[in-house]
Amino acid sequence: MGQDHDNPTVRSAEEATGLEPLNKQPSQPQIPQGGSMVKDPTMDTLPESLSNLPEPFEAFVLGLDTKDSREKNSESIDPATYPNDSKFEDLVRKGLKPEGPARAQPANIEEVQWPSGFEAVKQMVAEAGEGLKAFEVVMGLHKSEMFVISVDLDNDRIVGVKFPKQS
Repeated sequence: MGQDHDNPTVRSAEEATGLEPLNKQPSQPQIPQGGSMVKDPTMDTLPESLSNLPEPFEAFVLGLDTKDSREKNSESIDPATYPNDSKFEDLVRKGLKPEGPARAQPANIEEVQWPSGFEAVKQMVAEAGEGLKAFEVVMGLHKSEMFVISVDLDNDRIVGVKFPKQS
């Protein structure tokens, strides 16, 4: 029979059918074909204004709920009130995949201690969408990050920056 007797699955199939596999083992390692996930350039590309931020700011993009069409989102989402803290928490978990549990709570932009240079970054986030909001996201016991976001309804996403909470 076949030459792959060290592979129990192949050996079992050969014994059961009496035939060798149609596809032989490759003679050299194969390069993966294509990516594992389809990317939407309007969704996954950072706005140009947020592409070169100073430390400690890190730009991010989160897709809105994909069950809705863009037309439905633009009609039903009010950037002044969207997202609430539980919805933002869900989007962070799904889009940024933090390690461990994450809890989001709204933060008042005027009362948070920001790193130097924040005013310019805040303006960049505001220009990338509508409805500037801030959230503190607590991850585990000792890590807390600030998120400043705006809703970009044209591209069906939330854009923003995150940075470690300042003590």
